[in-house]
Amino acid sequence: MTEGTSQYDAARGTEVEGREAMRKRTSMYVGSTGVRGLHQSVHEVAGRSVNEVLAAGGGCVDVTLTRDGGIRITDDGPGVPFEADAGGACVGDGLETLLTRPDTGLRPDGRNAVRWSVYGVGPCAATALSSRLTAEVRRGGARWVQEYARGVALAPPAAVGPATDTGTTIAFRPDPDIFDTVECSFAMLAGRVREVADSGRLGETGPPGV
Repeated sequence: MTEGTSQYDAARGTEVEGREAMRKRTSMYVGSTGVRGLHQSVHEVAGRSVNEVLAAGGGCVDVTLTRDGGIRITDDGPGVPFEADAGGACVGDGLETLLTRPDTGLRPDGRNAVRWSVYGVGPCAATALSSRLTAEVRRGGARWVQEYARGVALAPPAAVGPATDTGTTIAFRPDPDIFDTVECSFAMLAGRVREVADSGRLGETGPPGV
């Protein structure tokens, strides 16, 4: 770990404290440390994406189980907003707030289009309860990436190249130190995706390799 990374982590003590609480009392935030809680962490991420694309007037959300045991959720919404500092540089307060603090349960306009999660903590559940999480934001013609390890940001969001579209992708690997199983059931997740798709427009991918 570099000195810069240590300083970056230290500046976010509040988020780390929240991460520790979630990792120690997982059932309070996602229901259990079994498959139910595992799936709930997926729902917390997907729910944000569903409401984002519906609020933007349509679009698509893809939920993919990857060959290496990870979960990837991609939407083609406007992309999680960033905030600009006085010098015009892009910083990640908007993204980091989403990934490290419990959701209020409401959109900025005071409503949710689709209620996917019964717990409503948002994507921070996946951040804290994953061994690794990578967030990619495509917004304003640029692609930004930030990585987390067990809830701790490894570095600030970094621009990695141009983007020709908009949207957000969150890919994560559930932490085997937290969950009794880290293998999602495609059938169970697909059933829930179909339920949500009936009340909104949600794209669904198949199991790994499909």
